[in-house]
This record gives sequence, structure tokens and C-alpha cells, in this order.
Amino acid sequence: MRFVCFWFSSWLVFWVSIQAYSASPVKSQELKPPLLRLDGTVRPLKFAARLAVNPSETTFHGVIDMDLKLQQKTDHVWVHGTELDVIKASFTVDGTPVRAHVLKGNEDFLGFKTDHDLPAGAVQLHVEYRGKISRLDDRGLFSQKEGKNWYAITQMEAIFARRVFPCFDEPGIKVPWQLTLEVPENLQAISNTPVQAETRERPGFKVVTFAETKPLPTYLVAFAVGPYEWVDGGFAGKNKVPIRIAAPAGQGVHGKYAALISGQVLDRLEDYFAMPFPYEKLDNVAIPITSTFGAMENPGMVTFAQDIMLAKPSNAGLRFERGYTMTATHEYAHQWFGDLVTPVFWDDIWLNESFASWMEGKILDTWKPEWTHGASFVEARARALGSDTLVSARKIRQPIESKDDIFNAFDSITYQKGEAVLAMFEAYVGADKFRKGIQAYLQAHAHSNATANDFIASISQAAGFDIAPAFQSFLEQAGAPVLDISLQCVADQPATLTLSQRRFIPLGSRGSEAQTWKLPVCVRWSQQGQTGRACKLITAQQETLTLGKQPGCPQWLLANDQELGYYRTIYPTDLLQKLLGAEGRKLLDLPEMVGVLDNLNALASAGHLSLEELLSLSPALADDQRRHVILEVVSMVSGLQDHVVDPAQRQVYADFIQKLYGAKARSLGWNPQASDDEDTRLIRPVLLSLVADEGADKALQVEAQELAVKWLSNREAISPDVTSAVISIAASSGDQKLFQKFLLEAHRTEDRNDRRRLLVALGAFRDVKSARAALAIVKKGEFDAREAIDILWSMSGRVETRQLAWDFMKSNFDLLLKRLTDEQMASMPFMAVSFCDEPHQTDMEKFFKLRSPKMPGGPRLHAQANEAIDLCRAYLSKQRPSMRSFLAKQIGRIDSK
Repeated sequence: MRFVCFWFSSWLVFWVSIQAYSASPVKSQELKPPLLRLDGTVRPLKFAARLAVNPSETTFHGVIDMDLKLQQKTDHVWVHGTELDVIKASFTVDGTPVRAHVLKGNEDFLGFKTDHDLPAGAVQLHVEYRGKISRLDDRGLFSQKEGKNWYAITQMEAIFARRVFPCFDEPGIKVPWQLTLEVPENLQAISNTPVQAETRERPGFKVVTFAETKPLPTYLVAFAVGPYEWVDGGFAGKNKVPIRIAAPAGQGVHGKYAALISGQVLDRLEDYFAMPFPYEKLDNVAIPITSTFGAMENPGMVTFAQDIMLAKPSNAGLRFERGYTMTATHEYAHQWFGDLVTPVFWDDIWLNESFASWMEGKILDTWKPEWTHGASFVEARARALGSDTLVSARKIRQPIESKDDIFNAFDSITYQKGEAVLAMFEAYVGADKFRKGIQAYLQAHAHSNATANDFIASISQAAGFDIAPAFQSFLEQAGAPVLDISLQCVADQPATLTLSQRRFIPLGSRGSEAQTWKLPVCVRWSQQGQTGRACKLITAQQETLTLGKQPGCPQWLLANDQELGYYRTIYPTDLLQKLLGAEGRKLLDLPEMVGVLDNLNALASAGHLSLEELLSLSPALADDQRRHVILEVVSMVSGLQDHVVDPAQRQVYADFIQKLYGAKARSLGWNPQASDDEDTRLIRPVLLSLVADEGADKALQVEAQELAVKWLSNREAISPDVTSAVISIAASSGDQKLFQKFLLEAHRTEDRNDRRRLLVALGAFRDVKSARAALAIVKKGEFDAREAIDILWSMSGRVETRQLAWDFMKSNFDLLLKRLTDEQMASMPFMAVSFCDEPHQTDMEKFFKLRSPKMPGGPRLHAQANEAIDLCRAYLSKQRPSMRSFLAKQIGRIDSK
């Protein structure tokens, strides 16, 4: 392996001279590496690292000096290190060098041993080493080719800094870093801090020294090297922080929107936190392709998947603009919450991710209210509640007992459930007090670390009462509550509401309902033209709530006011009818309407409500013109034909879809109108896809095929708002001739967004010949496997091709294992979920029994896939007869239309 020797004139002379400090790995029966965490007897004070990085190479050379404090005398020190080849190591004590032998550790640890004890106190550890630049994984230091150029970028979260440096790779260890990079002289070098100096020490290369960072944990240290093209984003914030967009060569023009919007995000976050941006600059760096993350909050150097931050005009639709704005808000919020104040360990990573997700809404609700983020929050909460139905679901604050627990921590429980719990307790405490608690927390722990208890204590102090017991009931146990409610009305007395809580368990689950929370509940009702509201912290399995002071029974009641509570609700039939009646719906704001409908969808998915009851509501709801309501109705009526609908009734089902939304979809058409508002532009692809696919609308299918062919030669032929939908519908209804056109263009295009769309489409063709041709493409490696795997996942979602995809995955597993990241492979058990039957569940169990434990986070993902099949099978058993009955009743109604 070739590496660069970068500051010595003769490597051979140097190699001879260092032998006094070099040693082969030492095997020791007594000195065993740590199992997960370092023991804390050695504390780092500062790191200084110098790396020689050439993106076109597959190795790098590094030197790191660690200022350490030994709590007690010792003859060895363990540090984190993965796949690093140590060349030389020595300690320095009071200016005297001390030889260090390398201890043979394990895949996560390196040890350095001296012949005699090092004294307690200050020492310095010097290590020279080689490391790998991966061309497959997007973790540690990796390289990717965009066009003709190579780029090297880092992703240190969660525990990948140890692939780049021998270091103390835990979030609780937070110290200043001094980073120096030697890189080819024609390339840009970017890191967390501004460039301090740039020199030339040998021809063809430059040495870039960056300013020392403020205290950082290893997972936030970042750098990138490549021929980047800069886009100026101006200055923002009280300290006039410079903002730049770093795009691959030739793509700077695609970063205009990011440059325009980024400073506005920063300004609004500063205002909320009442604290200036805590770092010297804000560079935003594009990564050509990511497979395990979308963006990363490295302080001063945020990285984004290229398709999130950059877009040419034909891709710069509303979804792109909103997607970048929300992602930038999330990552920039981390600069305070996660970077300035960092969790002590990975069990509190929710403090980072839940908070940043929640901040998206705090900023967008006041900045861009037309985006109706309150309704989007309810949709995000729904995803968390869905994940939380699994017995194998994590706790928000899950104990970390293995590396798998660290990898599993980045899921919808951490992000969306944590976000929803924060929103619920903000409402419980009051927005102003909650904000003051956040500001006090940041000020108290700036440039240091904190725990969940620190955060809760700060909120409690601002609130004036202790929220810890209630908050921790959501942090420390998995699952979600469901409230059964009943209304009691007695003449001449105020009505009372009985609230009974238990864990929400779907039909087919092996879990127990016997679980309670300390649950903030707020209800709202209407009585004789007046609105009432009451809140209570429910702590017992059953409690009662008095509805105001006015005697009599309310005409209407919502059991989750503003839909901010993290719980499901089961309403009695009469209350539900009043809630969703024409008059009742007028009293619901948009997030509340979305929450009520999502709740009904969830009850049906869990088998607690029949599909016939659910779908009977859809005709009345289909007249609602609000985008988020339409999305809820679409989710209610779609995705049923593969399993729930009998083959003999599929035409009736298609006719039902046509009756609901056919006329509206056709009136919208694939082409936008000048009068369209943003909601119309966003709902167009959803309704047209529904009606063209599940509504089997041949005219819309043919039109999609015609537009797709035009798009192949002219990207401006259709609106970017509908491009993905057009290509998907064209593929699912297309023939082999269209397949070949898509394949040719996938090879020809240099735009990653366009290529990914086409690869997904290649897996969407329904005919077996095209499907086999698509699988051959994956096997032959015609495209980057990290992108081409979309073909396989696309096929696995269609009844006509999913068996082919499953068989291919199993027979080519070892090949895929070499081409895909470990994280991508860990998710493969979920491919069996789409079959929703016992034979494939058994097959999945057998195939992955020994494979899943070898993958990061694999055991929990395997368990979740297995449980998902259990629930799906129970759902089908419950709902097929109900669907059969519902569709039988539709025949006369559809014929008479």
C-alpha cells in the first residue's frame, strides 16, 4: 500500500532513525482491551493531528499527539483505534521520550505499553500510523468519485473517528483539536475551523493548518478534501458568520438555493436561543452519495448528501426547497444542541436528534406558516407511534450495552418520538418557560457535556415544578399509551370523562398491555356554543376528568387538544361520529384533523377498527381540499390491493379509488397551472399516482409514459414537482421498450438525482422479462451498488416481482455483501415483510439467523422485521373479510354513479 511521507526529506533515513521507538504488537495474557467504554483513568486534554490525504489514494498517513492526564501510575494506555497500522509510538514524560510497544487489542481498541510505569500526571502520547480511505462505506474517512474527480470526506458519527485517528472516541470526552492536512496543491481542504496557515513543503502538495477548535468530541471532528467549487452565502448572525456552499467541481450553480436560505436559518436559530452562533464559520459541504445518513452537524462544517443541498433547475421543485430548509434547520440547531452542549454518552443521543427535529417546527411555524408544519409534525409523530407498537421497539433513552445499541440509536424513536415528547412537555410546561429552560441549559453546559437529567432539571427549574417523573416515564420505557375514553353525563352536574390508559398493542403482538405512564392529557369540548378545555397529568391506570363547571353533556369532544399528546385514543362510536361529522370537523384545526384521521388509520392497522368502518368514512372526507387531509385519506385507502383485496375484487377497488379522486386527479393533470398554489403543486403527484396506479387509469398511465419519454431528452419537459411520479407510473405500466430507454439514460446521465430516479424505475416494471433484466444489471455491477440496490428494493415492493427480488437477494448475498455497506445489508430482513406470510417469515428467520448478528445493529433489525410480519399476518386475517364486505357494497354504488 502506498502512502505519502510528508515532512521528511528521506523516508528511508527516517525509518532507520525511529526504530528505537518502534515495536511489533505485544501479546499479553494480562492486559485485555476494554469491552465497550474506556475506564476513565486516562483523560485527554488536547489532540493535535496531521494527516496526508490524497482522495485518489486508498490509504492515508497520520501523526497524532495526545496531551493526556494519567489519574494513577500505569504501564499502559488503551485508546480507540480501528484498522489502523501503527508505525511508531512513544510517550513523553517531562520532556523525556519513553518507548511504547503496541498492544494487540480488538477491532475497536489499540494499546500502548511501556517497560516501566508512567507516573500519574501529564504525559504526551505520540503515534504515527497508516489508515484506510474507504471507497465503499461512508464512515470514517472515505472517498467518492464525482465526474472525473475524487473527493475525500469524513463521517465520524457515531464511532468512526477511531478509523481515522487513534483517539478517545466517546462523546463525553470533549477537548480542543489542532488539525493539519497535507493535500495535493490543486485541491481544497476544509475542516471545522478557518484556515490558519498554508505552506508548501514539497512539490505538488500543500500543508493546510486549521485554527484550533473549541472543545469537541471526536465524532464532530470533520474534514474534506477535493476540487470544491465555492458558492458565497454571505454573512449571518450577530457575529457576521461567513457562510459558504462547497459543491463538487462544476456544480456550484446548483447551490444557489442553499446559499440563499442558509443565513436566514441561522438568524432565526440565534434569536430562539438568545445566543450567537458558537463557531467561527459555517461551511456546507456536499457528499456525492450517502447510504447511512443524509446530513451531519459537524460544527463549522456541516455535510449534506448532494441531492439534499444541490439541485439543477429541473430538480429544484418545492420538495427540494422544503427538504433543504428543514434539513439545514435541523443540522444548524445541532450547532448549539449537540455541538456546543454534547451528551455524555450515546444513551442520550436523543438530546441531540429529538431536539434538532423539534426545532424544525419551532422555526418553520413562525417563519413559513404556509408550510403547515404543525400538520407535518403530527405526521412525523404518527411514524414514531407506528414504530412504538413493536415489542422490539427501543426506549428513547435506551441503555447502551453493545455497539449494536449505538447503531440502533439513530431511528424514528430517537428522532420522531423524542420530538413528539418534547412538544408534549413544551405544551405542558408552557412555551416561554420551556424556552427559558433550554437557554439556561445551553449556558450552563456550553462547550461541555450534559445528561438527560441535566436537561430535565433545567426545564423543571424554569417551569417551577419537577417534570422529571413524567418526562422519564416516556424516556425510560418503550411503547406508546392508548386512552380508552368514556363520557358520563348526569343531569344538573358537569360531565366527567373516564380515561383508562394502557400500552397500545396491535392484533398479533406478543407484548403486554399492562403498562402506564405519567401522561399529560388535555381535552377540548364544545357545549351549548361555548368551548371548554381541561388538562390533567394522568398517573394511574384509570382516572376521571371533570369537564368544566357547566352542567350537561358536551356536543363534541377532542381527547387530544392540538394533537400534541403522545398517545392514541379510542373514542366511543357516538363521540367519534360527532367529532367527524360536518359540524364537528369545522371545530378541528388542520393538525387536529390530521391527528384524528391518523389515529383511525392506526386503529385499523392494529386491528382495533375494521377496514369497512374506516373506509366508509372516506367519501365524506374526500371533499376536503386541504393537502394534509388528502394525504391522510390517501393513506387510508391506498396500498390495499396486493394483500387485502381479493383478486376478483380488484377492479371494484380500482373503481372505488376512481370514484374518490379520479375526477380531481384528472382536473389537476400532470402539467402545472400558473394559478397553482404550493399545496396544489405538492398534492398533484400524490393524487395522480394513486389514480393512475391503484385506480388503474389507463389514460393517465399513457400520458405518464409520453411525458417520461420527453423528459429523457429534455429535462425541462415536465415540472420537477412531478418528475419522480411520472417516471414511476410510466415504469409500472411500461413495456420492455421503455425499460431499455430508461436503462440507456441511466447509463448516460451524470446527474445523481436523475440516475437514482431511473434506477428505482427499472425495478418498478411489472413484466418478468424486464424484472430479470433489472436483476442482471444489479449482478453485473453496471452502476454503483449503493445506488443500484434501489432496483432490488423497488422490485420487492411489487407483487409481480417481489419473489424474484427475494430469491436474488439470497442467492447473491455474498456478492452484495462485498458491494454494499454493512448498514445497507443489515436492513435486508425487511425485504421479507412485503410477503406478509408464514413461509417467507420462516425462510427469513433461517437465512438471517447467523447473518444478522454480524451486521451493525443487525439483531434488533432482524427482530423488528420478524415482528412486523407477525403483525401483518394478524392484520390480514382480521381485515380481509371486512374489505371483502366493504367492496361488495360498493358495486351498486359505483354502478349507479
